[in-house]
Amino acid sequence: MDNQYMDGFYKFSFMFARLAYLNILWLLFILLGLGIFGFFPSTVAMFAIVRQWVKGNRDIPVFQTFWLTYKKEFMKSNLLGISYGFIGLILYVDILYFSSPSSAVMLVLYYFFWVVTFIYLLLGVFLFPVYVHYQTKWWNYFKSTILLMFMNPLVVVAFILIIASSVIILRALPGLIPVFAGSVTAYALMMISYKAFNKVEAFTKVRNDEDKKDTLTV
Repeated sequence: MDNQYMDGFYKFSFMFARLAYLNILWLLFILLGLGIFGFFPSTVAMFAIVRQWVKGNRDIPVFQTFWLTYKKEFMKSNLLGISYGFIGLILYVDILYFSSPSSAVMLVLYYFFWVVTFIYLLLGVFLFPVYVHYQTKWWNYFKSTILLMFMNPLVVVAFILIIASSVIILRALPGLIPVFAGSVTAYALMMISYKAFNKVEAFTKVRNDEDKKDTLTV
């Protein structure tokens, strides 16, 4: 019994140590990219590693995998980031424009753009798990992410709860930010996302098999 307890405690401690190490790497590589150009490739690299952990590949070399992913995805992820930022800028201008509504239509549009902004922020969180799980052109990630969000409303709710919980905990304990702010949140999001991806892929496979059977029957 004592051995089981110690083994579980060791695994728990080791996992948290790795998450802390990964979070420090995430912050350092954001700085390496001068902040604005480091955020997307560093976050992609972090999600790529937690995806491997979620899959059960816990012995991957963390620093080497992080660095190689960061270099490989630097341009592509920044193109995605610039596009995402440009959309956010448009939404910000729209909200400012309609912030003093002079008619019922403008008031409706004002709240409409707030709803769109909320979806936009969720899209930004969903993008990273989708990015590291699927290989496609950078501009296709937006379409794929939106489709997955609408196909998995429970996953969206879970994402909101995870992010809200993270914000509450980090506001109460800001000392955790340098060691757990990104990595623990990314791990939780990736666990949920990975299960959702597997369900979507299994459903797609069944549909494709049914379509093939129908074609053969005809």
